[in-house]
Amino acid sequence: MEIELTAEQRAFRESCGKLAANLAARWHRGRGPHDIDPPTPGDDSWSRVVDSGWLAIGLREENGGAGASVVDLTVLAERLGYHAVPAPVLGAVIAAEQLQTWNAPPGLLQDLAEGGLRLAPALDAGLRTLAGAAENSLAWDAAGAEAAVIPATGVAHALGDALPFADPTRAVRPLGAPSGLPAITLTPPGEQALARLGAFTLSLLTADLLGTMQAALDAAIDHARTREQFGAPIGSFQAVQQLLADGHVLVEATRSASYHAAWAVDALPGAEALRAARVAKAFASRSAVEVCESAVQVFGGIGMTWEAPAHIWLRRAHTGRTVFGDEHHHQGVIADDDPHRS
Repeated sequence: MEIELTAEQRAFRESCGKLAANLAARWHRGRGPHDIDPPTPGDDSWSRVVDSGWLAIGLREENGGAGASVVDLTVLAERLGYHAVPAPVLGAVIAAEQLQTWNAPPGLLQDLAEGGLRLAPALDAGLRTLAGAAENSLAWDAAGAEAAVIPATGVAHALGDALPFADPTRAVRPLGAPSGLPAITLTPPGEQALARLGAFTLSLLTADLLGTMQAALDAAIDHARTREQFGAPIGSFQAVQQLLADGHVLVEATRSASYHAAWAVDALPGAEALRAARVAKAFASRSAVEVCESAVQVFGGIGMTWEAPAHIWLRRAHTGRTVFGDEHHHQGVIADDDPHRS
């Protein structure tokens, strides 16, 4: 495998970063938990997401997409995390991939790619895995979504009311609740295809965590260079240097795990790709929270305030850690699947 991005991927990374920064700048984070914009993007912002092709690049060409690799999607997810974009791009991409895996009609997938239909993936109550039933499930990254995707019981499930703040989940109503969308018969995929879908979702969440921790580390480094105490930049103090050095090691190790997992989705059998993705998600879940907590420490007193961005990275890291399973969940699954375990 190649261990660095191609020239096209680097250009794509730059363009994704510019749009992600613009989208994030439109979001009002307020001065407290009850003075914050919901994550539902406005029509103009969502049109820019659609026009960028973000929703389509992962779909196969016959389904209205560009047939991009999962590494390409990882580039996008990392930039979304870096700029803390609240718009539900990853949710829409995962819902589309889920339907593609279940052999949804091309017309439905094209509608998703073109932004005419907005769906969200449904997860179990613990937010660990994609839901197989509507009962006790939650739609994740569902801001602005019309319905939740549960292919095993029917494509579209109606959603509960949105909460008045930046909560990424919505309740999923039982089958039979009107969603406004017709039921569609899908073809269940095989075990390897389902394993690949699991690896796909974990790879995107890992990349989002990577971007989040990189943003927190970069901001902490910039602060350490300019903030002075006792007549010297705080970055000259060994304790601060150690925090930042440890953070850098965790970020780069997460980057290696993240891109290996993304490569594996397209290059290895589904079960092997899923194992690589579990390893990456487990490592990133713990590391992202540690790096973001260290960033708060480097910022000092200002890092504890609502006005400072440190809490945004830390909360996103905690959310990304929980969604699709934290390190304890994935380490347990890996251990249970180990054939050498007695």
